[in-house]
Amino acid sequence: MKRFILLSVFALSLVPGRAQVALLPSPDARSLGMGGVGMTALSGSHAIYDNPSMAAFSSMPAQIASSYCGAGDADYYAVTGYWRFDNFNLTQIGWRQFLRERGNNDMAVDLGYSRRIGDRWAVGAVTRYTHLKRPEGSSDALAADLSVGWMLPVKVGAFSMVRAGAKLGNLGGYFKKQDDSLPMNFAVGAALDTYLSDAHEITVGADFGYCFSPSAARGCQVAVGAEYNLMQLVQFRAGYHYGERWVAPSYASVGAGLRILHLRLDFAYLFAKKNSLWRNTYSISFGFDF
Repeated sequence: MKRFILLSVFALSLVPGRAQVALLPSPDARSLGMGGVGMTALSGSHAIYDNPSMAAFSSMPAQIASSYCGAGDADYYAVTGYWRFDNFNLTQIGWRQFLRERGNNDMAVDLGYSRRIGDRWAVGAVTRYTHLKRPEGSSDALAADLSVGWMLPVKVGAFSMVRAGAKLGNLGGYFKKQDDSLPMNFAVGAALDTYLSDAHEITVGADFGYCFSPSAARGCQVAVGAEYNLMQLVQFRAGYHYGERWVAPSYASVGAGLRILHLRLDFAYLFAKKNSLWRNTYSISFGFDF
């Protein structure tokens, strides 16, 4: 089998006849600005793509968000939202599309449910339909993600919170194609929020992920990042992401955010090597909390 890597940031494919792999990571600018840390994100724009269970800890009744990522001639769009039934249950929905040159594009629709269990735990489940379009034809797949989240107040600084999360993703397969495989993966992460005072908050976090199927995409990735939050109004972020082989290329990132009442605006920029798929990538996320 002849293998090649498409010159895009978020999608990797193998030529037809053996396997086809599509990787659409979270487009959330907050997560990308922290090196891709997402397993413990509470205030990100797209919880359904990071760790859906963490959305159950949010105090907002509902949220809508949209993001755009750009890299060269590729365009990546996403729109998501969630609605809370009560203090314990919420539903989520998301749509993503990755447009590339020469007739290549990927589209995915996600539906999710999250439930809070007591004060410390939450669980989440997401089902996903994916449609891949290539010059030689198209493919369709159905998959599911399972996630868990945990949080605990600790006595560090004025007030602190420890958060942890894990996700088992892309459990499923393609329709009518026995030799195609989705990139099944596992990720786990932890973070610490510390309020130095009422006006100053610092968040540090780290994620570890491993793609275990198919063998052509097998590899690990590690993300570390930090955020400084001034008066819950302005945020500054930085992070680093290490990816093994070509599965998830390495990059450094910076980002910033702005909160005005219920409006959120986030930006992230990625720095990578000259021949990296992630070079000169940027993301803009906009959200509204009801």
